[in-house]
Amino acid sequence: MIRFQKITLLWLGLPLLAGCGSVVGAFVPPQTINNLANMNGAVLTSSSALKIQTVVGTVQYDTSASLPPKSFPDFEYPSDVPFGMRPHAASVKVSFTDATVSGPCLAPDTFNLTIDAFSIALWDSSAKASAVTMKSSPKLTVHATKTQTGITGTSYQLTSNIVVANADQATTDKAINILTTGGPNDTSASAQISADNDALAGCRLSFTLGNASVTLSDFH
Repeated sequence: MIRFQKITLLWLGLPLLAGCGSVVGAFVPPQTINNLANMNGAVLTSSSALKIQTVVGTVQYDTSASLPPKSFPDFEYPSDVPFGMRPHAASVKVSFTDATVSGPCLAPDTFNLTIDAFSIALWDSSAKASAVTMKSSPKLTVHATKTQTGITGTSYQLTSNIVVANADQATTDKAINILTTGGPNDTSASAQISADNDALAGCRLSFTLGNASVTLSDFH
C-alpha cells in the first residue's frame, strides 16, 4: 500500500452572491457558486517521490504561500450578502478530474486511490490562529485508467472523483466572520489519500482539479 498525506489545494473562502430577488430568511434558496476560487484546472503535484508503506509528504498550495501571495480582502457586510442575511450552512465540492504519474517508475495501466480524509481551512492573514476548518472522511475510492503516455508523464482519467466537505452552523458562522472582519484572508485545503499499487513507488503524482463549487444555504 502506498500512502501519501495532505494534498493541499486552493480554497478562496465562501464568496457570497448578491441580489437574487425579494425573498427572506428560510425562503432564500441555496446559492451555488461554480469554479470555486478559480480552482478548475489547478494542478497539484506531490512534493516527493511516492514510497511503499510510508507517508511521502505533501502537495501544497495556499494563498499565503503562493508567489506572489494571493491573499484576498474581506467582503462588505451587508452589501455583499444576499438580502443582508448570512448563510448558516455551506457545502464545498471539488473533483479530481485527471492525474499524471511521472518519474522513474513503471506506470500501471490502472490503479485505485482512496480519499480517506478531506479538509479546508480559512483564516485571517494577520492572525492564522483564527483559522476555521471544514472536515470530512469520504473514504472515496477513485479508479484511474491510463489514457496516454508522453514526455511529461503518463496521464490517467479518474472516476467517482467528487469530494465534499460540509460546514454546520457554528463553522459557517466562524467562516463568514473571518470573511467580513480582520482584513485580508488566506485559505488552503488538504486530503489524505492512499494508492493500491506499489508500482507507483518512486514516481510523483499530480492531480488536475475541476467542478469546484460551494453551496450556501440556511439564510437568516
